[in-house]
Amino acid sequence: MNQLETLYLAPALVLVDRKVPRNPPLRQASTVIGNPNKPRHTTFLLNMIRDTRPQDATGMNRVGTIVQGRSGHGWQPYDHINDNGVDGIIIKRKSGDDTGEIIFAQVKCGTGGGYFKATKNRPKYFGVNVGEDYINSHRPRWNKLFGPVILVYVDFKTEKAWWTDLKDDISFTSDNKSIILVPKHQRFGEHSFGNFNTLTGFLHINPELTTIQLDRDDISFFDYTKTPIKQAAKTFYKKWSLSNERNNPSLGEIIVSREGWRHISRKGRKPERIIQSWNLLGVAKKVIQTVDKAYQLRQIKSGNDKLGNYFITDYISLRAQVTFPQRHSSIIQVILIRKRKFGLTDNLLENKIRFLSVYEPMNGKKIR
Repeated sequence: MNQLETLYLAPALVLVDRKVPRNPPLRQASTVIGNPNKPRHTTFLLNMIRDTRPQDATGMNRVGTIVQGRSGHGWQPYDHINDNGVDGIIIKRKSGDDTGEIIFAQVKCGTGGGYFKATKNRPKYFGVNVGEDYINSHRPRWNKLFGPVILVYVDFKTEKAWWTDLKDDISFTSDNKSIILVPKHQRFGEHSFGNFNTLTGFLHINPELTTIQLDRDDISFFDYTKTPIKQAAKTFYKKWSLSNERNNPSLGEIIVSREGWRHISRKGRKPERIIQSWNLLGVAKKVIQTVDKAYQLRQIKSGNDKLGNYFITDYISLRAQVTFPQRHSSIIQVILIRKRKFGLTDNLLENKIRFLSVYEPMNGKKIR
């Protein structure tokens, strides 16, 4: 007679041959009944188990339906054997083509008696109760991932879904360290994907972009312990303007003049944006020397001079995926202003390109 394991899967009692299941993917607390030392005595394990597999499947299927079925983006579930704190990856697409933008997703599905927890002190939020140990062990993993990470909570009965940013501190509270806060208005659906552009860690990873690997010499031209940052930036800028390290493979000479310095340091610009541009001047030099593909942003002026020559002034940009030695990789954009003059036979008479700005692009922002 074979030994039997007794698994209590509420509300049913199921007898399972010990040879069949090994390490089932269920959370269980076992209590030994009987004396295992006595021969001919059958040992039973009473496992109080809350089987979450139906909810897990419902949650993953619902997210897949919204992402892939209704919104036309890609959904790649993760193998739970390689648990790094996410259940799948959302791959953004436009007109059927991958844009290169990805969002990591953790999916939870439950009911009023499961993950869901009302938050009286925060009427605009509800909590997803995953446990303090779970949050403490997973937050470092989420923060290390290359890109944004969201939690999608799916109601098991209605299949309505909500989301929150797992890299944002506002999603967590010291009042109850076991829950993740989810805004009630933040429904997860077809409309959500535009909002993901503002998530913490969002990056547009374009395979067409040139990748530039920086070393410390490219970013260590400031010594804040000895020289004020503005003075150090201005000294670097002046040396760069006088050097021969201003040629672009496809555009030719880039003029580094006072126009660019005044633009990035102008009054009315936010101080953090000014400091960011100063810190990226070394990167701008590297991008100008390396990237051979330029993008036209917009034409700002055109017309004819007194001699009948036609002139065009426009903004163009150089973009690169830059890997920093001290922080996360990011897209850096260098803005150039180009002034061209064409003769009566459309022959190019003059072509001057000046450095204007450098920054990390932010969605919804105009040229700064």
